[in-house]
Amino acid sequence: MKYTITIKTLFGLEPVLANELNQLGYKEHETHIRAISLKGELKDIYYLNLHLRTAISILVEFEKFSIKNDSELYHKLKKIKWTDVFDLDKTFSIRGAVNSKMFKHSQFPILVCKDAIVDSFMKEYDDRPNVDTKSPDLVFDLHIRDRDVTVSLNSSGVPLYQRGYRTRTGIAPINEVLASGMIQMTGWKGETDLYDFFCGSGTILIEAALIANDIPSNINRKGYAFQKWKNYDQAMWEEIYDAANKRPKRDLGIKIIGSDIDAEVIQSARNNIKRLPLGRTIEFQIKSFEDFEPESDNGVVVSNPPYGKRINPDSILEMYQGIGDKLKKDFNGFDCWIISSNLEVMKFIGLKPSRKIKLFNGSDECSFRKFEVYQGSKKAKKNEI
Repeated sequence: MKYTITIKTLFGLEPVLANELNQLGYKEHETHIRAISLKGELKDIYYLNLHLRTAISILVEFEKFSIKNDSELYHKLKKIKWTDVFDLDKTFSIRGAVNSKMFKHSQFPILVCKDAIVDSFMKEYDDRPNVDTKSPDLVFDLHIRDRDVTVSLNSSGVPLYQRGYRTRTGIAPINEVLASGMIQMTGWKGETDLYDFFCGSGTILIEAALIANDIPSNINRKGYAFQKWKNYDQAMWEEIYDAANKRPKRDLGIKIIGSDIDAEVIQSARNNIKRLPLGRTIEFQIKSFEDFEPESDNGVVVSNPPYGKRINPDSILEMYQGIGDKLKKDFNGFDCWIISSNLEVMKFIGLKPSRKIKLFNGSDECSFRKFEVYQGSKKAKKNEI
């Protein structure tokens, strides 16, 4: 059976997700804002949940119809065979996006959908499943645009950035999906050294190591919502999971190194690594960015320095000046990528970015900037080539 599958991602990561799909062999797809859609079978739903690094959630279209008025919504929702999807002992919740003049309150269609589900079960079993808004077994996605209604099932459950390897984080940790997307944006695939001198609990480095070792980012995740569906095929899932690479390469031939001044945060990073099959792929150092030294003549820097929310203005300005000085002094020949939501202090890095990409870390609008560091002027560099 063919399904319409919608893969949700973060703003700005749509091209990265599209490239991932192409690399995995899914050439036919359509890009939207924060999402990509395609056609696929049940095995594709399982496979994509495991392998996609920049997916937030994977929705599967369950029912689609049009309505003439608001009262028609309940009657059409009631016709859906909800009892064919999940069992009475499973909990559910409904999330929605309503953009229609038919409804004065966006929550009203969600309540209508909940009533339709409950009434269907009462008719079938004379009993009802429970609603759980915090940790439901199944999540339905109700999307209404004008007169068009789409009901989808969230096959992922909790967002896919919850990989299962982070035990503790530092202050303002970066989202795992964002970290992987940033690394892929740099074009890094594991051919050169990669450094992060504000590594915190190690998310950027861990996602880089998973990419370099060709290990799925979700290899350590414990569960997915599709495992609670009535049509869940355990044998099919086990075959897909068993076929995934779970072992690090014996020798990458490169270094992935991070540092942070906070020893407790570095210990958290080391603990996170223990939950993954990465061996000694990553090295962590307890030192400030000023004292960090690259161990190669070229490579890539990807770092998420403090934005300044918890640091006084003078200190954060000096920090970003120091970052620029450090890059110019010790990272000649490197491609250096810095993300920050503090666009004013980024100017004090003192290098002209060759790329600026708008991204979001949680609710913070950020700029992900590439600084190509080399001796002399850009004109001189071109003349040398």
